[in-house]
Amino acid sequence: MTKANKKTDEVGSVAPETPQEEAKVAPPAPQRRSEPNVIYIGKKGVMAYVLSAVLQLSQSAFIVIKSRGRAISKAVDVSQVLINRFGEGKFYVKEVDLGTEAIHTPEGTTRNVSTIDIVVSKKA
Repeated sequence: MTKANKKTDEVGSVAPETPQEEAKVAPPAPQRRSEPNVIYIGKKGVMAYVLSAVLQLSQSAFIVIKSRGRAISKAVDVSQVLINRFGEGKFYVKEVDLGTEAIHTPEGTTRNVSTIDIVVSKKA
């Protein structure tokens, strides 16, 4: 028998893994970071957030549109498109919260960033 044949014989004679090793369970899914009924505004287009809002409003009584910095204008656009074009008189702005967050930069400085939370609710 040559070395090549000997290696294939050794590999072929290896017993399969035990069933315990094959039945390893995948790690649990990561915990949901966002709260239910909250839409965080970012870099996507306005209509992507509007459609998400319509979907969430079909399942719950209200949603919160959260944004900060330059995306605040997009959050306002999302709420207005939702109410005026898709709402057909069904939705209204229940509450608007304005605020400021202190963000620590990698350089060690602190910057203030404006925030907005718009609560859109169904009409009764």
